[in-house]
Amino acid sequence: MFNFNENDIQKAAYYIWKNNGCPANTSVQDWNAAINQLSAMAALKNNNKSAVLSSKKNSSSKSSLKTSACKTTSAAKKSSSLKAVSTKAKTSSKKTLKKSK
Repeated sequence: MFNFNENDIQKAAYYIWKNNGCPANTSVQDWNAAINQLSAMAALKNNNKSAVLSSKKNSSSKSSLKTSACKTTSAAKKSSSLKAVSTKAKTSSKKTLKKSK
């Protein structure tokens, strides 16, 4: 469990209370919700730090994968655009032949 400053919990509980419409007799629930919210935020920050460290270790392998994926995607796009152009050319040449007859 994380240790939080009482002032931080108090501020979070206040904003929770305000966002809930300032209901009466909810101070204990608001206080507990503030602790839960702060704990969740601290856990996310902790997870993000570990994720950043692990991503730095694997960045070289990921960047090579991204490069090959980009090349594959661009090759597929070129191929599909060439097919579309050739299909249009065939259609227009057929129309030209029909008109000339």
